[in-house]
Amino acid sequence: MLPKISKFVFLLVLLLSNGLSKADDNAQDIMYRTIVYFYPSSHVVNNKTLEKYKREIEKHNLSTTNTDKASITMQLVSDIQAPDIEYLSYYGRGITKKQSEELQGTKLALIIDCTYPMDMQIDGLKLSNQIAYDIAKSHNGALWDTETRELFTPVAWENKRLSAWDIDTPIVEKHIVIHAYKTNEYVRAITLGMAKFGMPDIVVNDFSWSLNRSVESLIVLVSQSIVEGSRLSEDSSIEISIDSLAETNYKKRLQSSLIANARSEVDVLIGDAKWEEGDPDNYLIEILFDNVAGESVQIRQEVLLSSIFGWEDKVSYVKHNQLIEDASMRAKSKLKGLKSDFNLGLEPGEFIQVKAPFTTPDDGVEWMWVEVMEWKGDKIKGLLKNQPKHIPELKGGSVVTVKESEIFDYFRIYPDGSSEGNETGELILRYQML
Repeated sequence: MLPKISKFVFLLVLLLSNGLSKADDNAQDIMYRTIVYFYPSSHVVNNKTLEKYKREIEKHNLSTTNTDKASITMQLVSDIQAPDIEYLSYYGRGITKKQSEELQGTKLALIIDCTYPMDMQIDGLKLSNQIAYDIAKSHNGALWDTETRELFTPVAWENKRLSAWDIDTPIVEKHIVIHAYKTNEYVRAITLGMAKFGMPDIVVNDFSWSLNRSVESLIVLVSQSIVEGSRLSEDSSIEISIDSLAETNYKKRLQSSLIANARSEVDVLIGDAKWEEGDPDNYLIEILFDNVAGESVQIRQEVLLSSIFGWEDKVSYVKHNQLIEDASMRAKSKLKGLKSDFNLGLEPGEFIQVKAPFTTPDDGVEWMWVEVMEWKGDKIKGLLKNQPKHIPELKGGSVVTVKESEIFDYFRIYPDGSSEGNETGELILRYQML
């Protein structure tokens, strides 16, 4: 049963179903703040220069209404603190350690507030990004994006923000960030930066780390679709059509990454998102999975992601030889250390999968991967990461329990994307190809 549409989602339906109508004089203005931090050695911007930039943006009356246009306010402050060195080690874009240290010695910054109506959604953002860049480049500053909470050098800003357009279509993923973090057993992801388009930030709850990249791809696809004008229907779903996206480099990359069985159109259900500490000061929506078949949200996530991006799950029929058995023994010798690492706590984005046997209805064995969610004694609880071929009652994403003593191999992914393990898989693939 689909969730009843809420008052909030109903208002969002009106906003998006009107396609951000240019005739809507009541559409709320978009406000976007950028802060330019000046290094101690900077040539500080003066009032005459500020007036020049103000006139430049205010002359761009790109709105189709008679009264609304882009406006800009600038305030030079001398009592502001730049983000600290530790923060910049994670969220400094192009910022060197030396630059981070220099910024700690300044309290001088220029606060730039650009306001533009909804029908300047694209041109207003492009213009405000350009103005901030010109000031930072000319006066030796670093640019703080208040929505995504990142600090850029002018070069990094140019590469990330100013190049984020294909003609007049923004590449949304270059204007936002996605933060993912663990909550209890599962992971929550949220965008920061959609407010710059006058759009809600997007949340996905209760997925596993192994789905992180796929979930991020889904979020980016929904974000791009919304900005390009996808409508929210009365049943609070958005029709996602990759083929209908503007002809951008993003679309080309996405299409080239699709694998077998990908569908060109999928309905994505949208609902209210619960605000949590640290979330952006913007209205939030959540991608739901209640319109997809499956007993649990994790199964439904697997189904929807496979529908959009495709899936491929090959079955290998190879008799185990001595080389494969030896590789399995090496894997088993590392299980104690893996168990210890898991229970001490893995890094964000890091996960472990184990290959375990599952009995088929005809008393055969199907070996499948399980992402570890809990590891106590000889019992490992986790999410099934394969789509079973011979066990109808199981689905990819099902919660299962396996025995450590029966594990055949493991696969570990680190936060930087590097991996270890799965020696048996490489050998099985080799012998299958012979």
